[in-house]
Amino acid sequence: MKKIFNLIIATLLSVMLFSCGGNDEPEPEKSDEITRVQDGNGKVFIDNGVLVEANIDYTSAQLTKALAEHEWAFDYGFYYDNHHVSSKAEMGSYCPTFIHTNGTIEYSNFSRVEGRICAYGINGKELITKSQASIHSSYSYPSDRFVIIALDYSEENGGRMIMDEKLGYAPFNDYDANSSYKRLVWTTLPGE
Repeated sequence: MKKIFNLIIATLLSVMLFSCGGNDEPEPEKSDEITRVQDGNGKVFIDNGVLVEANIDYTSAQLTKALAEHEWAFDYGFYYDNHHVSSKAEMGSYCPTFIHTNGTIEYSNFSRVEGRICAYGINGKELITKSQASIHSSYSYPSDRFVIIALDYSEENGGRMIMDEKLGYAPFNDYDANSSYKRLVWTTLPGE
């Protein structure tokens, strides 16, 4: 009887050991699956997930030219993650509102005067603000990194620019902090 009991225990232990081994690959998290609309094939999504025609195949030279020849004004923004696309939303006080032809970007609603205007540079399809230190304190303004998703521009008519910035936090309770972005839509100023 004791031999049968030991044999059953040994069999159970073997089954448990083999069932715990095997494929140790982590299961993909649900947040890694993108279930919202996506950019591609000459279209980008705007607020509420609406797809619109857009030039996603522009060059860095075209971007540089568009920024050098026209003043750009922030039109509206919204948030998205892998599962959601919001409607137009308030972007808060630390959001750029103008991109100037002199290579600066302006944060009009920013509470600290010295942080309202800062220089930016272009790296491929990225617009990167240069970090700067406050002249009144040890506070330093971080650099922002925007990816220009689409650039619809002509010298005669001006245009529209769409850019994304990764957030690192969830803008709404049901959003995933790891895949949350804000998308900013810009237009050229009239008469420029």
